[in-house]
Amino acid sequence: MHPRPDEQGTDMANHAKLHANILASLGHPLPAGAVVLDFGCGDGAMVAEYRSAGYEAYGCDIVLERETESVRLIRSPYRLPFPSGTFDFVFSDQVLEHVQNHAAAIGEISRVLSQDGWTLHIFPSKFCVVEPHTLVPLATLLRSRHWLWVWAAIGIRNRYQRGKSSKEVVELNHRFLTTSTKYLTRRQLARLAEDHFSEVAFVEHLLLQHAYGRSRHLSSFAKQWPFLGRLYSAFHSRVMFCRKGE
Repeated sequence: MHPRPDEQGTDMANHAKLHANILASLGHPLPAGAVVLDFGCGDGAMVAEYRSAGYEAYGCDIVLERETESVRLIRSPYRLPFPSGTFDFVFSDQVLEHVQNHAAAIGEISRVLSQDGWTLHIFPSKFCVVEPHTLVPLATLLRSRHWLWVWAAIGIRNRYQRGKSSKEVVELNHRFLTTSTKYLTRRQLARLAEDHFSEVAFVEHLLLQHAYGRSRHLSSFAKQWPFLGRLYSAFHSRVMFCRKGE
């Protein structure tokens, strides 16, 4: 079920606040009126949220229903349609796992950031227990049709696959996983980012600390038992923060 417009607006506001809290905890609060880019912006909802909060926000994606001045199409992946040094802050949410050329994408994000800019990316871990798009366990690692068939046969479907046969679901999932996802390890991403940024850090503990929705319930437990935070990082979500500068 899709959220009602007021629910979606609340989620976007919560997510923008999450970004702000993580940046502030890192000692890099986002200044008023900052120029912001949503990398992989989808329908532009987060762009609208940031603009309503007083930021000069833009978005870009490789597929758009409608291009505007503030939401632009990436016509040649991953050449971003903005001049060098444009942005104070670039973020993405559930996007890096879809990027097919991470070196090019990270290089472009660095190019469009100002000299002292920051970037923050929230995305599934390569080792997450359930692949979040197909809902198939371990499908970040196991993509054979035999594995996908097991889960389709017992009824695993995402919301777009309801009513489809197991054969259809297997083919949809196999095509999606092999052409539209590319999960890298934390070490692989860090090595690519270190070519362009002076500071690279994985800060999943801050995601838990400032989480909203269901994840917020993990925060108090993670404070008492730090190993829970490490498990969350390894088997659920990654949060990568990078900063340019000397």
